[in-house]
Amino acid sequence: MPRILKSEDWWCQGYSEPGSGSDLASLRTKAVLNGDHYIVNGQKTWTSLAQHANLMFCLVRTSDEGKRQEGISFLLVDMNQPGVTVQPIKTIDGSTEVNNVFLEDVKVPVENRVGEENKGWTYAKYLLGHERTSIAAVGRSKAQIKRLKTIASAEEHNGTALIHDQAFREKLRILRLIC
Repeated sequence: MPRILKSEDWWCQGYSEPGSGSDLASLRTKAVLNGDHYIVNGQKTWTSLAQHANLMFCLVRTSDEGKRQEGISFLLVDMNQPGVTVQPIKTIDGSTEVNNVFLEDVKVPVENRVGEENKGWTYAKYLLGHERTSIAAVGRSKAQIKRLKTIASAEEHNGTALIHDQAFREKLRILRLIC
């Protein structure tokens, strides 16, 4: 946690894969146990900010037995490992905040597995539940900031609209950064 708080560690989420759409359980990125590490091969797509991340939460297939959801594990991948390649995806607005991440014979230590092998689906569902809640809160926060700007445009402070006050604008800028 301290490294995250100091912005020394940046994480990205390696869930989606080409051709899978929203069906995460159809993933094909494979992790094969080899002694004290996994060998990971596959591709992740639509990985936000992977070009800045040094670590990735990654869903991988560790078993083809049973239901598709039962053969998924959750690994923490060092993005600086040999075999990890990040390729930007240019979106319609010209930005490159999302990426393809290619994993070719990437060695991931067993201790970088989160929880039990083949239980990654359970962990991912839990995290996605929190992510969806956060997304909803972001939308609400943006609406409240828009309302605040409307009010500040109408309110006067020392003869000018509050929206033009430098101290107010700085606080509004900080709010927009954290929301």
